[in-house]
Amino acid sequence: MKNNNLFLILLLIVVSASHLFGQNNLKSSEYGALIIDYLKEKKSDFNFNDQDIEQLVVNNAYYSESTDLTQVYVNQTFQGIRIFNAISSVAIKDDKVFYYANRFLNDISNKVNSTFPSFSPVSAIQNIAIKLELGNLQNIVQLDHDRNNYVFSNAGISTQDITVELVYVKQEESLMLAWDLIIYAKDNKHWWSVRVNALNNEIIEINDLILTCTFEQNHKHSEHSSQLDFNNLVTSPNSFLVDGSSYNVFPLPIESPNHGVRQIVTEPASPTASPFGWHDDDGILGAEYTIARGNNVWAKEDVKGNDSRLSFSPDGTSTLNFDFPLDFNLSPLDYQEAAITNLFYLNNMMHDIWFQHGFDESAGNFQTTNYSNQGAGGDFVFADAQDGSGFNNANFGTPPDGFSPRMQMFLWSPPGTNVSPRVVIENGSLIGTYEGVGAGFGALFSATPISSNLVLATDTGVDIYDACEGIVNSAALNGNIAVIRRGTCEFGAKVLAAENAGAIATIVVNNEPGPAIVMGAGAQGGFVSIPSLMLPQGTGEALITALINGENITASLLGPDLTDFIDGDFDNGIIAHEYGHGISNRLAGGPSAAGCLQNNEQMGEGWSDWFGLMVTMKSTDFSDDARGIGTFAISEPVTGEGIRPARYSTDFTENGFTYNASNTLAQPHGIGFVWATVLWDLTWAYIDKYGFDPDLYNGNGGNNKVMKLVIDGLKLQPCGPGFVDGRDAILAADIATTGGVDQCIIWEVFAARGLGLAAQQGSSNSRIDQIEDFTMPPSNDPSLANCSSLSVDEFSEDSLSVFPNPTQTELSISTRYDLGNVAITLVDINGRVVLEMQKELFNTITINTSQLQSGLYILSIKGDDFSYNEKIIKN
Repeated sequence: MKNNNLFLILLLIVVSASHLFGQNNLKSSEYGALIIDYLKEKKSDFNFNDQDIEQLVVNNAYYSESTDLTQVYVNQTFQGIRIFNAISSVAIKDDKVFYYANRFLNDISNKVNSTFPSFSPVSAIQNIAIKLELGNLQNIVQLDHDRNNYVFSNAGISTQDITVELVYVKQEESLMLAWDLIIYAKDNKHWWSVRVNALNNEIIEINDLILTCTFEQNHKHSEHSSQLDFNNLVTSPNSFLVDGSSYNVFPLPIESPNHGVRQIVTEPASPTASPFGWHDDDGILGAEYTIARGNNVWAKEDVKGNDSRLSFSPDGTSTLNFDFPLDFNLSPLDYQEAAITNLFYLNNMMHDIWFQHGFDESAGNFQTTNYSNQGAGGDFVFADAQDGSGFNNANFGTPPDGFSPRMQMFLWSPPGTNVSPRVVIENGSLIGTYEGVGAGFGALFSATPISSNLVLATDTGVDIYDACEGIVNSAALNGNIAVIRRGTCEFGAKVLAAENAGAIATIVVNNEPGPAIVMGAGAQGGFVSIPSLMLPQGTGEALITALINGENITASLLGPDLTDFIDGDFDNGIIAHEYGHGISNRLAGGPSAAGCLQNNEQMGEGWSDWFGLMVTMKSTDFSDDARGIGTFAISEPVTGEGIRPARYSTDFTENGFTYNASNTLAQPHGIGFVWATVLWDLTWAYIDKYGFDPDLYNGNGGNNKVMKLVIDGLKLQPCGPGFVDGRDAILAADIATTGGVDQCIIWEVFAARGLGLAAQQGSSNSRIDQIEDFTMPPSNDPSLANCSSLSVDEFSEDSLSVFPNPTQTELSISTRYDLGNVAITLVDINGRVVLEMQKELFNTITINTSQLQSGLYILSIKGDDFSYNEKIIKN
């Protein structure tokens, strides 16, 4: 994720922080007295002393219509210095604290190590530049300073100015004074958020604010299967707006081209979420744009990976008719219009759908103009199609409310494909193939080689090989490939100089240690029409030396053949997943806290998977269906395993993962997978009770109810949540919206996956200390739901789960209910009883099957008022 608005984003953070003790002081806020009284009353519960709750500030406060709660996000400080991510969530209802999710620390005055830094913020920048190999530092100039906040020049290591804030960071039982730095690396791939100890200049922690959805499994090609029997998403017509807009897309709930066919959808904008349509951004009838741009998103190609605002976006003309040809037998570059249209459609659908369920303007959603005047506005999504900064991936970066996030969708390569531009040296001492990094300007390299002699460009400057002064060997460069050393002038300027001298392509050699980077266009890169790439210093300097020594070197420059590449812009599930990162990051800890999902047990990837699953559900789906994630992008059929440890299903034989698995699965995707597994079970529990409604705008089915519930839970939980925090927030959201009608459903689902009453998350910043538990709340505790009893009428096959099936050594029987004393028998295919027992059946019991012969058996479970039978296969 690369963001041209980053400087403004960081200024927002600085400005917000510099006013902590003005209008944002909790004591002077609307609900300040109420919240302070509550915290004083609960001091003993959280072991707070007076100083712990003395200096609190309000980051955000807004009214949530879906819950009828006012959400207040409060940050703890000490002596005017912010404690990093010590943000608690407070929900107010009827002038009382309805729910409090704590992230304040206790006894802070005895934990701080100092109030005065020993090292300067400049020292911290210098240290980070070395440790993260950001390149050679240039002059660091302080541009602004306000209390504990600084803005410095980019110092040659960042694409934007560098911001630094003095904060406290929790380290075990101490609060360490630290410099909090944000550096947007020049390779445009990392947006570093780093805390450096202000007393010894050592790095405390490093986070990357770019959420890159790495797909761990090896993707593979297979024959695509098509499933054309689907039920389209039903939405209510926009009775307010008639703009004639139409889009030829893979409409929801179609997940990808493997799951259905393209169709033309007409005027799909929600009258509630987008009352002026998808091409307006001023709140006055009439489209401001005829391209794929509007109030919610600006979709365009970014093949060069440079985030240019001049990049192509398809034009639907005054009729807003976005119907463009699509032929997957061609290169993705040949159907950009169709790809960008689909990306535009899906981003708008995600905006409009989740607006209805609580991610609205006050909660920090993404819009240029907030028609309600709630929230900050000015933050539509930049959606980059066919982004050239990478392959086989997707990402989303979310700044604070009021500034635009960026989604980047990439192409996916066939297995074994080299996606980097390459220099193939065909003779001389350096014969071989060398990978480079393509520039963010000029032409692209293709599978057709550019072949010629390599010639050093020379000029009249101090470094005669950096092309920063006038080139003097134009005749030698004409028709050949220029080799230039990176210098002090802009990349675009030196490549343009080589092109004007007659070069047909350019190799730029990095003059700094570390990998090659994406070269920025600068002021003149837009005029370049030849391709160029950068080689790392070691390889490149060897090439320069060989040319200086008189070697005649012939080389070919080429890129990958894109014809068989898959375009992620058509994978609606992945697009929804990426957009989901924006939703969860804006909601967790409040709209201005974009970094509350950096802790080790955070569930961001899980919410995102679940967002994608929810918008691609069909009325023909069943709870035990197996849903793989990302099957289209990795060239699997719709029945493929996808990119997660298991497919999503309520069937424990398909997906038997429970809370304990989060201790060992990969971070963050594996941890998120477990959370999404729980949410998927919860979804089907709600559908079982309330039914399914395909209208994702105004429906009232179980799927609609659980969508609201999860969004409400995101608002209630604290900064840096763990699984138990998330469970408790969902339970509280149900009480807020229904009075607790579905408490038992929620407890049953969470307990079945190991998040029962006694489950322990330990530290939410640890991924190895979780303890699962399968118990339900006790019936004698009036403060919790009494869910242990089950009537005869309520019993169904879903009341029991038997797994694994097929089995080998043991068979487990799990139930969410107390079924009392039951008779369990196992009968073989000849009718012989091979096992018989009486058991108290509650939670999970295990039967030893290791001595049974392989074959088919019938399991029978009989209680006082029910019976249950299931075929069991013993391997």
